[in-house]
Amino acid sequence: MKKNLIAVAVAAMTVVPTVSFAADTKVYGRFNIGLDRVKDEIGLGDGGLNNNATGAAAEGAWRIRDMVNSSRLGFKGKEDVGLGDLAVIYQLEYGIDPDGSEGAAFSQRNIFVGLTGGFGTVKFGKYDTLIKDAGAKVDQFNDQSIGDITFLMVGENRENNLISYSSPKIAEMLTLNAAVQLGERRAATDNAADFDKGLADTFFLSADFESGIFFATLAYADNDVQTLKMDNLAGVTGTDQWRLAAGVKMPMGLELGALYQVATGISSVAAPTGDDREETSYLVSAAFTVDAFKFKGQYGKTDADVTDNSRDMFGLGVDYKLSKALTTQVFYMNYSQDAVANMVPAGSSGDTSSYGLAMIYSF
Repeated sequence: MKKNLIAVAVAAMTVVPTVSFAADTKVYGRFNIGLDRVKDEIGLGDGGLNNNATGAAAEGAWRIRDMVNSSRLGFKGKEDVGLGDLAVIYQLEYGIDPDGSEGAAFSQRNIFVGLTGGFGTVKFGKYDTLIKDAGAKVDQFNDQSIGDITFLMVGENRENNLISYSSPKIAEMLTLNAAVQLGERRAATDNAADFDKGLADTFFLSADFESGIFFATLAYADNDVQTLKMDNLAGVTGTDQWRLAAGVKMPMGLELGALYQVATGISSVAAPTGDDREETSYLVSAAFTVDAFKFKGQYGKTDADVTDNSRDMFGLGVDYKLSKALTTQVFYMNYSQDAVANMVPAGSSGDTSSYGLAMIYSF
């Protein structure tokens, strides 16, 4: 048995160099490890300790963890097929568990194959939605503790069964994108007794604009199988989302960003209580880079119209870039939430906070 294991290991070592040096294939990865202390009375569900707890149990604890499950190992590349400028593109990206905080050694991230050329780009697989792509451009705490806006608003998703198209850049500043998601007989979001079986049961649209220091994205999701964050009363199994994100990146190192989103719930029952429930979210962010230091801050808020609940997020942080590949961070994050029934446990302050430091190494 031991001899067989040794043989397999030797064979793997001989194969990996061949894959790594294949034409136009890049092996890449990231370690994103944090040490923080979290007190979670809201129950954000970020894999932390004592979520949704009160009293002494909500005192929190120090922990080491993979920050927002974002450590990864991937392969990506491009290869010409010999027909004009047509090329195959591909990516195989897996989440890794460097400290045992995730419960699985590997998990799927962005995995796709596609074609690109003068007509634009077509992709098939599992990857970030157009809504999520728009948010990443202004989220200064993306993949960092509870500051990531996935804990503030709906729409931060990576979906299966996607087919997407991106146009060539128009007038050197505009890109149009569209994606469809096949239902494959999933339960219908608008009818609990039916199934989605079409080619575009869910679809996404976006327009990306970039010119000089200014950028903006307008994105839309129709029938996304995601529940609302705080207005999720019984019967809501999907949402429609509008998201506008815009910002500037100035030559002197100043970055400003803003995001506005409206998410409307889709009911799967005939006459739900408080139908057409809706959440409105907004975010403002800023950062200033001086030499190797980046000082950043962010504020966001989500309001729910039926439950009248709201959640506020505030974050401050400093990044220090030791090299092109290595960045260290210190941060403080805070969420506050109205103590509405079923949202914040009785006796708690409706407050979640986290502070600590992190290290990001990319290769």
